[in-house]
Amino acid sequence: MIDAQRKARLLREFKLNGFILLRSFLPAELVSGMHEQLQPILRAEHRKAQEDGFKRGRAQGRLALDLSEYIRLLGGPLADARFLGNRFIEELVDALMGGSDRWKRGWTQVEVAFRGPDYVAWHSDQSPEDTPDPHALHETIRLTYNIPLVDFTAEKGALEVLPGSHRLPRADSLSVDLTDVENLFPVPLHLRRGDALLRDGNTLHRGTPNRTDEPRPMLDQTYKRR
Repeated sequence: MIDAQRKARLLREFKLNGFILLRSFLPAELVSGMHEQLQPILRAEHRKAQEDGFKRGRAQGRLALDLSEYIRLLGGPLADARFLGNRFIEELVDALMGGSDRWKRGWTQVEVAFRGPDYVAWHSDQSPEDTPDPHALHETIRLTYNIPLVDFTAEKGALEVLPGSHRLPRADSLSVDLTDVENLFPVPLHLRRGDALLRDGNTLHRGTPNRTDEPRPMLDQTYKRR
């Protein structure tokens, strides 16, 4: 179990920001093993995406790949319980969702940014179908546990978030156009290998351009309110 004082601090961080940043959360050798295991899969998927011009509803140079079948067949580091069913993370999920009987695991995937000039548009991951009342005050109904498999630097493209935006009613972030906001202060999350992120699905975020030749993969384990 998480120490009570630490747990209270982490939950307060989540309440304020819409995410919890866990530095040096996982052993670097585990994350390196996950990264190495994914390399042939990502190379093959990248070739396919280039052939069809990234026509899968993704921004240019970006992919999302469901890993559940790969993990079932291959096992290995990606099947490690520190990613799938992490007790520390799921104790926080219990607290944020209101108990272990109120949530279920959603998809397990990897998101990858290849070299490209584009920002991803600001968006919330929470779907309208999952939201009981999109006009109501926000309550946490979706969480994502992210593991960066490489360092997220300014050159590789940090994940940018708008702290506190998770409190918006879902209807206010269905079609997010922030181009007319004169003063906007996004926070780039420069993550290191071994760090982890637990974020509210309604927190507005975007990917920034990867200006290097090294793909920037990040694992996602999603949790949803039943």
